[in-house]
This record gives sequence, C-alpha cells and structure tokens, in this order.
Amino acid sequence: MMSLQVKITNNSGIASTDVHWICFGLNSDPGTSSPDWCYVDVDAKGNASLTKFTKGQDCSKLFKTVDALSSFNNLPKMWSGQFLFSFKKLPNVFNVVKGGQNGLGVQTPPFTPGSADADTLFVVVEFTNIGSELYADCTIVDYFSAPVSIEVIGDTTKTNGILKSTSTRASIFDAMTNVGKPWSDLVMQDASGNNIRVLGPQHGVQTTNPNLLSPNIYDAYITACWKNFTTNTLTVNCPTFGTYTGKVNSSNEFVFSQKGKTDVTIQKPAAGDAYDIFGCVGTLNAPNNTPLGEIAAILGASLNRTTLSTSQNDTQPNCDVSEFYKAQNGVTNEYAKVVHDNYKSGIYAFPFDDVCNTDNPLIQISGATNFNITLTSWS
Repeated sequence: MMSLQVKITNNSGIASTDVHWICFGLNSDPGTSSPDWCYVDVDAKGNASLTKFTKGQDCSKLFKTVDALSSFNNLPKMWSGQFLFSFKKLPNVFNVVKGGQNGLGVQTPPFTPGSADADTLFVVVEFTNIGSELYADCTIVDYFSAPVSIEVIGDTTKTNGILKSTSTRASIFDAMTNVGKPWSDLVMQDASGNNIRVLGPQHGVQTTNPNLLSPNIYDAYITACWKNFTTNTLTVNCPTFGTYTGKVNSSNEFVFSQKGKTDVTIQKPAAGDAYDIFGCVGTLNAPNNTPLGEIAAILGASLNRTTLSTSQNDTQPNCDVSEFYKAQNGVTNEYAKVVHDNYKSGIYAFPFDDVCNTDNPLIQISGATNFNITLTSWS
C-alpha cells in the first residue's frame, strides 16, 4: 500500500499561527468491528499514526496549528474521519465523553445559537480511508462558515469544494442576507457583527425562541404535491432497483409499486415538520441498499430542489439543474440554492444532494497518494 501524504495550504488570510486543526476518526470499520475513536499523531519524521482517545483527556493539547504542522505522511486507515479547522481560537468544546464506540465518544463543537461555540468559526473535511480507496467530501449540510477545498490524487485526480471564480466567503453571506427574511435569519454573527456561519435550514427550524425558520415553511408545497399524486402518477427511476410508480392513497401514504416486488410506502411529512425535508430524516429516512432508501432519497432531493410537480404526472429524479430551486408554493431550499450558485462543483448542501450526481460531491479515489486540503481565500 502506498503512503498517503496530507498537505494543508492556508490561503484564508488568517495567520497560520491562528488556524488550529485536529484529525480524528474510527480506527476500523464500524460495520464489521468494534472500533475506537482515535486522533492522528505525527512524529518528528512527519509520519502519522493513530492514538486512542482516553477518558478525561485534555483535547485542547491535541490541536496543532498550520504554522507548526502543515503536512505529514502515512495517513492511517480511518472511518468517519474528520479534519477540523478552527480559526483564531480553539473550540470551547472538543471532549471525550461516555458513550459511543467502546464506551467513549467524541463531542465536537456545537454551533447553534446560544451554544458554547456559536461564535467559534470552524470548518470540517470528512473522509474515510480504507487503504485501497479514499472517500472524501467538503460537506456544508449543517452550516457554511468558510470555504475549504480538497484535491485527491490517485489513479485519477479529483477536486471538491471549489468556489466559482467570482465567488468568495463574503458573497455567500451577502447572498443569504439578500434572500430576505426568514432565510436571512440563518446568518449568524458575533456580538461585533462579524459573520460566523450560515446555518443549514434543518437547524433553523429547530431553533426556538424564536424559530429562525418556521417548521411549517414547507407545509403548503407538501400538501400540493401529495394532493397532485392522488390522481396523477409519479414515476421514480431508481439507480439500482429499477422503475417504481407511485400514487397517494386515501391514508395520505405515497405507495410505490413495481411488478413482482413488495410495495414501498412513504408517509406524508406531518404539518410543521420541515426538519424531515431539510434533514432528509423521519418519513424520508433512507436505509442503505433498499428500494425504500433510493426512493426516499430521490423524493427528498426533489422536495429540497422543488422539482416535484404539484399539477401533473411526473418523473424523478429530474436532473436538469436549470429546474432546481424554482420556488413552488412560495418555497424552495434557499440555502442550497445560494450554496450551489457560488460553488463550481463538489459540495453537499443537504443530505441527498448526490441524487443525480450533478455536482460530484463525494470523491472516491483508488490508490490515493496525495490528499491536499486548501483553506480557501476569504476575499
């Protein structure tokens, strides 16, 4: 197995002495073993190894600065791995806690209003390195705070998280502000008025006193869609399980059928349950490697992108990006729209954003030799 070299380039404009980072993850496949949460340690020769977290450990001492260490060799095999970069200060919360794998878990920084790290600016890069293949992405499903991109070199070269040439960190904050209320309320600032992050809408509908977004924001669109398919037919082309046709029955259940197969049923999201839409959970939960999973993912993507018809027969997924994020019944996922308006490619703005694979948000490379992470310029 070839050595996998990691290189971190700081173009953010924040001094490298003020950019703190840690790399952590599981040391084996949680699907087939009982792994431990570990962090990457680097020796004097620049070679990486995994060290298990211990109960009560002072994790603040595990962070490095980009100034002190910006590259290393031999990224170990890791599952559910993360590089976490914190700008200007360490997170207030990064703890080893009871629970999780083998009795210990990792508590990462909270970011919602009123939490301990609401004013801490940090970004993450996610990856899983199984040795023969590296999977990596720059997700901003939960929030956008600063741009980060990755390049993986192996049997081919792929990039992820690249901003458009005319876009900057500021342009994303400005675009969200210009959408107007209630979406502009997702822009989080510190007491001095500095932009910290834009919350993903699933967190906006969960924030209380007040809600940043109304949990009812998708109600009218959902009702119109479900009503439409009581008489019209939705055809769903699953990538693995073929074509299903669906209609809504008298119990408000979306029932999808394929000759010779068991019907797949999806309940109508409840009124005031926009979290299910934005988070792609609950009624849209998508178990892996099942017809239900593929249909729920396609349905969830069509609702976030508001491509699901309210007036006629329809076929999904609709992969024509020119049709994405056109408001129906006064709503679309404006957060995802702003994200994709500003990114060239390779980004997740909601959990099922890989439906159609129009943006190639997940990198999968065999024989990876180089994993390059760039903290993109803020200006």
